[in-house]
Amino acid sequence: MSDEDRDEATPAATPPPAASPPTFDAPPPVPPPPGRPPTVGVPRDGRIAFTAALLNLGGLGLGYLYLRRWLRALPSLTATAALLWAALPATAEGVPGAWPALYAGLALLTAVDGWRLGRPPTLGGPRLAWVPASAGVLLLALPVAGVVSFADAQRRALESDLGDRLAAADRLVAEAVAAADFADAEPGYRSALDEYLAVRAAHPDTEAAGEVPGRLDSLYERATAGGSGGDRCAALDPLRFFRALPEELDDTEARRLAGRAGEDLPEPLHGCGLGLAAEAGARSAEVPLAELLAEFPDSEYAGALPGELGELQAAATDAIGGAEPCQALTRLRSLNGLFGRLPGPEFTTLAEEGAATVPEGLYRCGTDHFTAGRFGEADGVLGELVEDHPDHRRAERAGDILIAARIAAHLPGAGAELPPEPGTAGGGSVTLELRNDSPYALEFLFTGPLTGSRTLDGCDGCEVYPDDPGDAACSADLDYPTVTVELPAGDYYFLHSSPDEPTRELAESDQLDPDYVYTYCSYITEDDLGGPWLDDPGTDA
Repeated sequence: MSDEDRDEATPAATPPPAASPPTFDAPPPVPPPPGRPPTVGVPRDGRIAFTAALLNLGGLGLGYLYLRRWLRALPSLTATAALLWAALPATAEGVPGAWPALYAGLALLTAVDGWRLGRPPTLGGPRLAWVPASAGVLLLALPVAGVVSFADAQRRALESDLGDRLAAADRLVAEAVAAADFADAEPGYRSALDEYLAVRAAHPDTEAAGEVPGRLDSLYERATAGGSGGDRCAALDPLRFFRALPEELDDTEARRLAGRAGEDLPEPLHGCGLGLAAEAGARSAEVPLAELLAEFPDSEYAGALPGELGELQAAATDAIGGAEPCQALTRLRSLNGLFGRLPGPEFTTLAEEGAATVPEGLYRCGTDHFTAGRFGEADGVLGELVEDHPDHRRAERAGDILIAARIAAHLPGAGAELPPEPGTAGGGSVTLELRNDSPYALEFLFTGPLTGSRTLDGCDGCEVYPDDPGDAACSADLDYPTVTVELPAGDYYFLHSSPDEPTRELAESDQLDPDYVYTYCSYITEDDLGGPWLDDPGTDA
């Protein structure tokens, strides 16, 4: 079918009916706005909450001001004011009590509260907070700066207090230096030392602690300066004090000072001991020299000691033949005693060598006493030589001088000069017979052209006479102990004594002529008992 045909066959279209407009229900009424911001279901604004918490963490309540919660800031400001009242002015001890902990706890609580209150603005309420988060960080720097400033002030206050303590210790050192001896100074040095070490131990990171080593060195040098004036012994006690510090104090500085003292001590021990030994104070020298050998045996000073002491011994030996033999003998014997007490074979050898010289020293000293008229001293020195060294070549001659000294103690003329050497007397011979009319043993001493002694036993049957018997002495029919002596003629001095009995010594002098035979009868009267000395020259012979 063509298009024309199709068009012709299609019926005409009927227009649709007109549409009616839609209908709507009436809208519900609009509710009024809420009276306050909702509290449930509204999320926090993280930036606002963070800023408020950060500001409150500073302790000043700035987070509340940031949120415009004015009244909530009052507790923080009050707590800050109380903290400042407790903390200022800054001291070395810092804020007392539990204030810092309480204040920090309050700051944490307010920070949490600020975070809780950090919400978006309410519908129809006030506008957004007017402080950005960056400004909050800057405001937090204010209390942080305050804390830093307070810490610095506290540090300076601490340094000031520590400086005062060090200055007080310095004054103790100055007072100790002025003391007469170390025994008086030691308490001051001890107190100053304890204070220095206490400052360093309690506050090791302070400037004051850094000054302690220098002050300790100054204390050490001032305390041990006594030996610099030539008196080596004066430095010993201070050095011993410092060397013993580690026994009482567990401190590195105490050990350092002890080590320094250990290095310095051998020299004054050596100088002090050697000086005392050279000045005839060998007994006093024993303490420092024994300490040197025991504590520092490998030191150069200990090694040189035997040779140096040997030189002192040689000088004393040579001086025995000089003008002052008694002083030389005293020095030699003192050194010998020192050598015998010091450890080591070298000192034993020195002691043996010195002992061999003593008899000669006794002889020289005793003779010097005799010629100076000191007969009692001569008696003691020569008596030691005769009794302790009977085989010495000087013993026989010393015995003659000893006899003369004992007689001269009663009759000084007997000591006008040394008795002649045996075999030098000339002239005729005199016979002298001596009898003992006494119950006590008799010692008969004589000096003159010949010097000697004789002893007689006590007489059996003889008694002490009540008074002078006159010609009745030695006239009884008794066997009197008798001795006969052949003497060169000349002037003699005699001494009658009973050494083991409490009788008076009786002395006399006489000129013996070769044309006579002399008989002496010795007896004891009651007046002779109990008296050790003869008041006047004479005899009951």
